[in-house]
Amino acid sequence: MPQTLDNAATAPPSPRAALAVLRDNLTLIPFLVAGGAATAGFQLLMARVLPPAAYVEAFVMLAAISLLATPSNLIQTVITRSTAHMVALEQLGDLRAVTIIVARRLALAALALALLFVALAPVLQNTLRLTSVWPVIIGGFAAGLLLLEPLVRGITQGARDFVGHGSILAAHGFARLTVGALALGLGGGATGALLASPASALGGIGAGVLAVRRLLRVRTAGTPARIRQTNLWDHVRVGLIMATMAALLHLDGLMVRAFHPTVVAADYAALAVVARTVFWGGVSAGIVLLPYGVRCATRGEDFVRAYLVSMTLMAVGSGAAAIVVLGWPEFPYSVIFGDTYAPDTELLPAYVAAAAMLAVATMTANLHVGASNLRVWWPLTAIVILVVIGMLIARDSPAGILAVVVAGDAVAMLYLIGEAIGLTRRRAFITYGGAEPPLVEAERDRA
Repeated sequence: MPQTLDNAATAPPSPRAALAVLRDNLTLIPFLVAGGAATAGFQLLMARVLPPAAYVEAFVMLAAISLLATPSNLIQTVITRSTAHMVALEQLGDLRAVTIIVARRLALAALALALLFVALAPVLQNTLRLTSVWPVIIGGFAAGLLLLEPLVRGITQGARDFVGHGSILAAHGFARLTVGALALGLGGGATGALLASPASALGGIGAGVLAVRRLLRVRTAGTPARIRQTNLWDHVRVGLIMATMAALLHLDGLMVRAFHPTVVAADYAALAVVARTVFWGGVSAGIVLLPYGVRCATRGEDFVRAYLVSMTLMAVGSGAAAIVVLGWPEFPYSVIFGDTYAPDTELLPAYVAAAAMLAVATMTANLHVGASNLRVWWPLTAIVILVVIGMLIARDSPAGILAVVVAGDAVAMLYLIGEAIGLTRRRAFITYGGAEPPLVEAERDRA
């Protein structure tokens, strides 16, 4: 049964947090598998149908859209944190009005972003070495729509309605597969394949509207507890944390494309698609961990159980993917690409290691964002800057670029885990603008 806003606020006590996290992950997994299979099906179709030159063009543009969609990750994270915070404090009376206001503002921002892409299309075409301006224009509309989808994702995630949230993810994947298959089947090439991105956003928005309407039908009275408002600097720091994770995932493909011939870039893109299954196989557990981190920070509870369960689930998913990829590399290559690309057995172990470490780093970053330990933004930003400098120095070979990525992911992972250990030892949670959890302060005010 999906959770509604009235019962979502009744959080389990800390000793039961592990079971609650496990339950929510098990609820979400079928939707993730369905949506992930649809997305993988689109990737497989694109790899099979497109020739190498068109494939690398589509791959680069999709990576660029992912980087440009970083604001959507920020929007979703901010909305998730705010919703989870309100749920923990049982202050939900204004959520419907706030949702309408935010939706209007995001719609205006989405339109402005799409128009900006249209205006800059010739410049971006030359920068990304594309054969047409249409991929840029389609990417602009996709990036705009991807600013709207996080609203419904964030509300369902923050309210811990993982049936509703999972339906959004599944609809996103199936819309991508359906439209992508039609476009490729009609001979649309790389430009047609990119139509799958705005279609996937529309599919997710449609499913999300249904889920959010169901949630907002529940009328819940607020409590007298005061909610500490997050300031703009908090949002900026969250955005920087999200941006550093996205940069560590996508920058290497763009760097190889910029400094190496199309054939080399296409081989590296194929390597990245296969190795990143290790990343995507485990990082999804962070979807559940983030609202739990907010709840623990708000109520002053222990986050260790939730974090350890999430890490265990991530290890199972990523570990299974790594065993397949490293043990039988010919299998994922043949399934995804047929006989177009041969397994790069020389670079594959390093890329799998990088993907696994980045999954751990991303999971732990979700914990810090949820617990409002936002000071991690500046070391992560410094790491990304150093990674970019290192890739520019090592740009002569894909192996050199990948070595820099491995080092950067390792440093980011170790740093974030160290910060998490520090939080555990202090038993202190950095909350929304103050040192005391809001519920503790509210109880003191009422007394």
